[in-house]
Amino acid sequence: MRLVGSAIIIAVAILGFAAIAQQTGTGGNQPPAEAPPAPIPPTNGSPSQTPSQPQVDESALRYFASQGDTRRVNAEIARLRALYPNWTPPSDLSQLSGSPGAPPPDPLIERLWNLYREDRIAEVRAAIAERQTTDAAWKPPEELVTALETVEARRRLTNASDTGQWRTVLSVATEAPGLLTCMNVDVLWRVAEAFARTDQPNRTRDVYTYILTNCANPAERLATLQKALLVLPEPQVTALLQFERRTGETPDDFGSIRDELARRRVERASLDSKMTASADDLAVVERLVQTSGEAGPVLILGWYNYHHNNPTRALELFKTALDRNAGPNAAEGYAMTLRALNRLAEAEAFAYEWRERAPENMKIYLDVATALLSQDPPPRLDTQVIGRIVPVVMAQRFSDAAQALGWYSYNTEQIRTARDWFRTALSWKADDEPSAYGLALSTQRLNDRGGFNAVVAQWRSRSQRIADLADGVNPATRQAVVAQPAVPQPAMTAPPAMAAPVETAPPAQPRYAPREVTVERVETEQAFVRTEDNVRRRQSQARSALGRNCAITRNPSGLSADAALTRGWCLMEANRPLEAVDAFDRAIANGSNRTREEAAYGKSLAYLRKNLTSEAAVAAAEAPQTRERQVELGASILTQRALAAYRDGRYVETLHALSERARLVPEQNDLLLIRAWSYLKLGRYDDAAKIFRAVQQTGYSEEAAAGLNAILEVTGQMRY
Repeated sequence: MRLVGSAIIIAVAILGFAAIAQQTGTGGNQPPAEAPPAPIPPTNGSPSQTPSQPQVDESALRYFASQGDTRRVNAEIARLRALYPNWTPPSDLSQLSGSPGAPPPDPLIERLWNLYREDRIAEVRAAIAERQTTDAAWKPPEELVTALETVEARRRLTNASDTGQWRTVLSVATEAPGLLTCMNVDVLWRVAEAFARTDQPNRTRDVYTYILTNCANPAERLATLQKALLVLPEPQVTALLQFERRTGETPDDFGSIRDELARRRVERASLDSKMTASADDLAVVERLVQTSGEAGPVLILGWYNYHHNNPTRALELFKTALDRNAGPNAAEGYAMTLRALNRLAEAEAFAYEWRERAPENMKIYLDVATALLSQDPPPRLDTQVIGRIVPVVMAQRFSDAAQALGWYSYNTEQIRTARDWFRTALSWKADDEPSAYGLALSTQRLNDRGGFNAVVAQWRSRSQRIADLADGVNPATRQAVVAQPAVPQPAMTAPPAMAAPVETAPPAQPRYAPREVTVERVETEQAFVRTEDNVRRRQSQARSALGRNCAITRNPSGLSADAALTRGWCLMEANRPLEAVDAFDRAIANGSNRTREEAAYGKSLAYLRKNLTSEAAVAAAEAPQTRERQVELGASILTQRALAAYRDGRYVETLHALSERARLVPEQNDLLLIRAWSYLKLGRYDDAAKIFRAVQQTGYSEEAAAGLNAILEVTGQMRY
């Protein structure tokens, strides 16, 4: 293998910079270091040699030649050339193994080289020490010492790399520049990774450039670029492609690297509807879909089409991914695409089968079930479908679906069941105004005066439409209502936790009650007053105003800021939060200050609904918010972080999030129980017991008692 002496100097220069970096902590944006001269090792105390006639210890080369070990001979020639650029190896290697007049070989030297050849380095060192004990003047051949030191340095460097001691890797490489040759590509790869792990990407690039410039093995060159993909920014990897050798006996084929770069670009665009991949990159991924047989490219192209308004093609691709055993991710995309195509019944049946495979699959099932129940007019659903939805909603305590079940029951004349579902939704989400309004309507229909008055007393100041109900305002005076005959529906199942009271005769009113959307208060021409109540009203009004148009997937980029804002709230009401984010983004980009504030608020709520707390926090900062909203969003974000940490068993983080939340708003009983259980898991039994007892006194006796019993059992105080 041909090596260029200057290339070795470049490698030494790179490692020399590493030593400086260890002392100064410099980063990866430094200019290339000046190349120091290559070191000239001593030659057994021989007098100084002229550069034209170096005295070189060829004992190792002579030994390998005598053994007929061609690979070792070539490696030793490469090493000697690196150390002595003016040295020329014999044209006839047989001269090394039996030239006339050569001194007879020392049996010990041959034994040492044999041990070295078998990688028994410790035995070589032991034999040298033993000989020097009996003959203090004896010295082993310098080439053998150098070879031993090189092997030992390689081992130290490898061990340091395997254990993540990156500074040690650079230090060893700096001390042993003889390792940095194409004969030791693995060492060069490890050095490059060490630079990357110490935030010196330009030095990493320099090492890879050295390999691609000087090393000829095609497999090693391709592997170098594959490693670069893991640690270098994409532009630097792209720049390395210029070293591809397209001619010669062993040309390179870096096509797989170009394909991977294209795949990555399309993947980024598949996650962001605002990014568009080039036609060339899309063609590359299409080719991978057809030729690779793998699910990865299919999923990338499926999500790209989904987020770029091509659901028909996306559905085909997700089906292909499922056929290739892509698993939950493909199932999630397939269900979401069916929903985007408004094929909600198919989406519900499909998503139900996958609901327990991953948390994302459970979320999409609940979203699809909620959308299915929320259609206007309500669809004819089989008892089997309702029987699938109800147990999952109860198990997951999903308030949006409970509210949807309430409206579905109400609009199909199952008023008692509707009331129970609205109560359930409020027990899971106490600030859910639409559920409170549904509860007010259903208790009024059932002539449940006590229940109706309780809802009004709690919500009059927060909900204009509930106040209108209490004041006897006729919705027909605000908006014309066209009554439609109810479609016969299967009997709904009430929530198991709700005991249905005896139903009294309903008050005299039309047989077919208007839907929730038909009693909305219509916005007048007056300026919109930004209060929390009005924002929630606007959310419901959007659904009334847009009707079934909201169920159709469309790109909001062509909408005005106000229309995009209205569509965003409509999508939120339809429980399609990720689509609502796009609409809110449009409103933020083009709206007035007031519109931007409301859109940023809606965008935060959309991300919170999907448990994307970090994104919600960023969205909240896109426009100034009122103090009330800041508190509301902050409390919601911290609540979700606490619950996520608790589910993952990160109890210290759970307590930290709960404590931060408690600075904003009082801690309700369900979160107090989470705090108590976290203390119990951390072994802080006294703290846990105090909270369980405090909660027990507020009416949560069963849950609190379970916690107290758990403490007694863990501490061995439980009596059976």
